Amino acid sequence: MNVNFEYYKIFYYVAKYKNLTKAAHALGNSQPNVTRAMNCLEHEVGCTLFIRTNRGVQLTPEGEQLYTHVASAITQIQKAESELNAN
Repeated sequence: MNVNFEYYKIFYYVAKYKNLTKAAHALGNSQPNVTRAMNCLEHEVGCTLFIRTNRGVQLTPEGEQLYTHVASAITQIQKAESELNAN
């Protein structure tokens, strides 16, 4: 499996905000692009990550499992970027 890292970043924000539109706004992206990226990610990993409703999204058990790992990785990357910018 060769998943684009950007998909994981978008996944992180969608899961964090529980809303595709809010995630798109935070990322400076469009909602259709975020939706497309999440559909591609679900296809790549072979499972449904979100339950979509008219009020937003909710993580499936598989989505929760992935979010645990992705959130940790994003946090580490943001920490590294902060350390580099402090120099």
